[in-house]
Amino acid sequence: MRKILAVVSTAVALSASTLIFAPGAQAAEVSLRSFAWSAEKDGKIHVLYEHWERNSLPSDVTVRIREKGGDAVLATLGLNDAGSCPTAYDCLEQQFWTDPVELPTMGVYAIDLVVKAGTAGELVDRDNGELNYGLAPELTATADRQTVSYDHRVVTVNGTLVAQDPNTREVKPFTGAKVYSRYLLREQPVKTVDKAGRFSLPFEFSGYETNNTQINVWFQENRAEFPVSVHRQPLKLTVDTPTGSVTAPYGSDVPTRGTVTRTADDGTEKPAGGVGVLVGSRHLTSTKENGTFTGAFTATTNGTTRLDLGQEPWFEKPAPYLFQVKTPTTSTFSTAEAAVDKYRKVTFNGRLDVTSGSYPAGTTGQVSIDHSPDGKNWASVGQFTAAYGATFQQTAPTKGVADSYWRLRHLAAPGVESRVYNLGRAYTEIRSDDVAPEGIRKGTRLTAKGKLMQKSGTTWKAYAGQKVRVYFKATTPGAAWKELGSAKTLTNGTFGKQFTVRQNGTWQMRYVDTVKTHYASTGRDIHVVIR
Repeated sequence: MRKILAVVSTAVALSASTLIFAPGAQAAEVSLRSFAWSAEKDGKIHVLYEHWERNSLPSDVTVRIREKGGDAVLATLGLNDAGSCPTAYDCLEQQFWTDPVELPTMGVYAIDLVVKAGTAGELVDRDNGELNYGLAPELTATADRQTVSYDHRVVTVNGTLVAQDPNTREVKPFTGAKVYSRYLLREQPVKTVDKAGRFSLPFEFSGYETNNTQINVWFQENRAEFPVSVHRQPLKLTVDTPTGSVTAPYGSDVPTRGTVTRTADDGTEKPAGGVGVLVGSRHLTSTKENGTFTGAFTATTNGTTRLDLGQEPWFEKPAPYLFQVKTPTTSTFSTAEAAVDKYRKVTFNGRLDVTSGSYPAGTTGQVSIDHSPDGKNWASVGQFTAAYGATFQQTAPTKGVADSYWRLRHLAAPGVESRVYNLGRAYTEIRSDDVAPEGIRKGTRLTAKGKLMQKSGTTWKAYAGQKVRVYFKATTPGAAWKELGSAKTLTNGTFGKQFTVRQNGTWQMRYVDTVKTHYASTGRDIHVVIR
């Protein structure tokens, strides 16, 4: 008889669920401050509600249970003792139980809170909470390791969650239930239990953690704790250069090379990549993936110098490498020369050297290219690295002008400068350049003409007796500039030359046959279309 009654009860519940639906468009959806969750009491599952609303009473609140993702309402419940509060403020932070929830199957359901249900002012907070419909849940979990290291940075907690079916008391996987976790005082993403009742939670460590770090996993009152310690692998520093003691010019950059290895978890020695390398307190470089490092430190201090490793996560650094440094003031620019060409390109040739003594192979210095309009007020316009004892050729990033001053300066050795170079040429300019007549026929002749001027001080004057070249580039794809001929400028600077037109294209006049006192110049592009 009991069995028959149980079946009838279930059928009634299912029938009711098909007749009751979540509120329609007339209900306003809101997000309430109050919240609800499931709780077990006296072997039954209830909804526990905590009141935080100031504009409504607990007696106005109804709890509805739905399948997650669905709209059909499976149960509607009121709050017990909700009428005991005369005002909303009298009930703030108070908790109220519902009657036991009866649902057809064990699982996880959605909780909606409804205020003033069935009235014109009905408010609905969908998915306010979750109802875990299962009794006496039991969480079992294990961690795959208790120690993390550079080689093994992730701890995975695997477990199961089961509960009693409230209808049959059969222990089943608690499918869909959410398992929570925390480590380093941070809550991690929620993990949902699968159909077999299993869950897996990975925890990745950074190496900065302390040895009392703890992983916490829980579901309701069921908790599991896993202490995790951090193993820091010892590092080994091998320095190839410098060794013993170093003598290098003051302000020079001394090469540094070496290797850093680590003792892996299996006891073998392996490269340590990404480890910071310091000389004194200055970061020099970081090791490559193969554990090697190369860099250079600026020699500015006499005495004992430390080459050290940075404090990296996962590793225990070794003692610093100590060596002696002597920095005599011996840097100089030898055989340095400068020139400006007809295209205004300023070039320096020379060598960074020492007046006496020696230096480690590969020693370099940072050199500034300085410019001044008057030889007094200087500004750096570029920099480059020069190797001691090796010839350099370097082009200034800015163009030469009619008359200005240039020099080289050692950036890290005050007072080490080249001599001053006064460089410049006179500007030239092609003016009134043109080809005529326009719109001519193929095979007829046109004249390329213009006027060449030179600047003297602030005045432009005609530049006579100079060769001006005439260039043409056809409009066909891939065509290149081709010199067609040249003309010599007259006393007034004018020039002209006739050519037979054979195709469409662009004409241009250039003055490039300059003397050392003048800059070259190029005229405008003149497009000609024949009829």
